[in-house]
Amino acid sequence: MKKATRRSTTIRDVASAAGVSVGTVSRSLNAPDSVRPATLVKVRTAIEALGFQPDSRAQIMRRRHTMTIGFVVDDIGNPLHATTFKAVSAVMRERGFSPYLVNTEGGAENEAAAIDMLQHGRADGVIMTINSEKDAGTLKRLEQLRIPSVLLDRDIPLDIDAVLTDHAVGMQQATSYLIGLGHRRIALITGGSDIRPGRERIRGFVEAFRQRDLEVPTDLIRAQSLSADYGFREASNLLQREKPTAIIAAGNRILVGVLRVIQQNKLSIPGDLSLIACDQTDLALLYPGPITLIDRNIEEIGRTAAHLLLERLGSADDKPAQRISLPTRLILGGSCAPVPA
Repeated sequence: MKKATRRSTTIRDVASAAGVSVGTVSRSLNAPDSVRPATLVKVRTAIEALGFQPDSRAQIMRRRHTMTIGFVVDDIGNPLHATTFKAVSAVMRERGFSPYLVNTEGGAENEAAAIDMLQHGRADGVIMTINSEKDAGTLKRLEQLRIPSVLLDRDIPLDIDAVLTDHAVGMQQATSYLIGLGHRRIALITGGSDIRPGRERIRGFVEAFRQRDLEVPTDLIRAQSLSADYGFREASNLLQREKPTAIIAAGNRILVGVLRVIQQNKLSIPGDLSLIACDQTDLALLYPGPITLIDRNIEEIGRTAAHLLLERLGSADDKPAQRISLPTRLILGGSCAPVPA
């Protein structure tokens, strides 16, 4: 004999028990502020008595919410992005959101595809960095973005929330420190002028020389990319031709390439060459002992971005965009020394 199955309680059962319409029950679940208190009590009493469990998937479809946020980066292998993602994820999960990671590999077409995918029903909001602030296709996609968004360390002429880093101050401190040790042939390897970190680091570097009325070694500035390959290539060229006495590897992936060159040339740090890096990655802390660093709080960047997005998700769309700048500081290690006599 076939066993009878128990029918699940429906929203109609709740409406009948409470003596209200199905629409009133729906509003009690999704917009309780719009329901009179006495009616809301009746509906909730009926829900508890019947053991009604709302279908969360149906609620999401009705409200057009996914409870998912996108996190878009160019290279998840970058320790900076991994740490930021973990911080974002911790905050968003506490609020019931699930983070969705998209790795674009730095391609403008991939960035555009990621934006299109996320805003067409895949996510309620997005936290992202972009490979270039000047790519017309990416800027057009961002201008047309229909979900709340927060940019990481990018500055574009659109009304979008952003969490920035004050790269110029940390770079100025680092360069001034090397100048104080007697260095004048200081090389800077950093990102290009099409992204804010590249522009701001160059600005801080130049300002440090100008404050002391010294000639800026513009021939030692290499500013095109944040990749390890770029760091390797430019460090090789600089050490073979320009003979700097110090290098500032302004990017944690750049540092990887620079250290490969130092190893290949069997250079002593800081005996043969002084070195300054960015961010407290495992590599920077371990080789060859703690490296002098331009540091920032990566976890705080992620948490700030998450809170900005949550605030935007819970507020009116016409609220002015916020740009929050977080500080950098110089942490001394054992990788710098006075210029040899």
